[in-house]
Amino acid sequence: MNVLILDAHPNEDARIDRHINYLLEQKFNVYRIKINYLSDSSKPGPFSKFGEKSFRINLLDFHGKIRTLIYLKYCLGKKSVIECLNGLKSLNFSLNNTLIIHVHNPELLPLAQKLAKKYFCKAKIVYDRHEVYEKLVKNFGISIPILYEKMSKKIISGVIVVSEYHSDKTKQLFPDSIVAIVPNYPLSTEYDNQLINAKIKSFSQDSEITMIYIGGLNNYADRDVDLLLKIGRTCLSSNDRVKFLIGGTFLDPESKLNIERMSQKFGNRFQFLGYVPRQTTIQLTQNSHIGFFLVRPRSSYWVKTSPNKIYEYLMCGTIPIYRADVDHADKLRNCSLSFKRSDSDDSIINAVLDLLNKPEKMKMDMKNAKEISVRFTWESVACRYVDLYRLLLPSS
Repeated sequence: MNVLILDAHPNEDARIDRHINYLLEQKFNVYRIKINYLSDSSKPGPFSKFGEKSFRINLLDFHGKIRTLIYLKYCLGKKSVIECLNGLKSLNFSLNNTLIIHVHNPELLPLAQKLAKKYFCKAKIVYDRHEVYEKLVKNFGISIPILYEKMSKKIISGVIVVSEYHSDKTKQLFPDSIVAIVPNYPLSTEYDNQLINAKIKSFSQDSEITMIYIGGLNNYADRDVDLLLKIGRTCLSSNDRVKFLIGGTFLDPESKLNIERMSQKFGNRFQFLGYVPRQTTIQLTQNSHIGFFLVRPRSSYWVKTSPNKIYEYLMCGTIPIYRADVDHADKLRNCSLSFKRSDSDDSIINAVLDLLNKPEKMKMDMKNAKEISVRFTWESVACRYVDLYRLLLPSS
């Protein structure tokens, strides 16, 4: 079976990388068209990360609403189809009897629809719905992702969601599609269990405490960067054993200024890492003791989520501290600090400070996190991709 993956995600997106790797392990012929509309050093044309056959299309990098308009025109126009077909031709793509077009971004659904209707008539479209788009910030008074979904919903054969809580709503939005659930769990083989267990075993009241967050840093989106930095500043000031690591991109000007001030005040105990490659993120998280996932309480995107960040903390024996509505919160109680949307910043900071003064509890929380991580592995859910493909193309 051929699988054509269409995506416009940033480089090193963990979900897409895991998806591609799993399909290759299952002996699928994997092709990928990657639309790159963010400025980076990636060259356009053929490439391969894992042995798949991929083609990158670079668009001009604009910002704000003008980028939305230009990108909208590109996704709805003929140019995207022409460039996609040219990319596939350069990869020596040959259509056999079966083809799944797997779409990871809603804006690429019109492209998939045109390909399936005009060029690959036997293809089935699978849509990987990473987000609850009806809750996202709207542009020009409408939800652009929802617009793409409504335009293409009748030709979508299967929809994949990241949480069981999204399943019923998704079935209402896509009544003619089969819905499957593939959560954002980490791949356990990427982690060094010997190192993680040694970290937990050796932890004591004299140990350095490393606190970490690597991810989105846009305070204007849904992440609470203000609270993250406030926690870091307070913990570094009150406990000499604390080390605070932050990495990520899309930093807003005020947060950038706060980070510069903290770097000057705390020296090497506070480190802003900027963009961090995936493998480095794993290594740093494995050596950390506390990890954060904080959503702004006033965010319009307060929905049940399956955050890879939380499950990675568990895999690394790192205590999750989160304010968000996450899957399986009941199972996380014995190894995390969780907070409601209504909890104040001061109450969260005080709870973190209290945890830092309880090394035995920290050690037990890290141990419990590692123990329950076996329930949340990519290996346990990746087969659902292939199960869905087989339902859509039973003769393959």
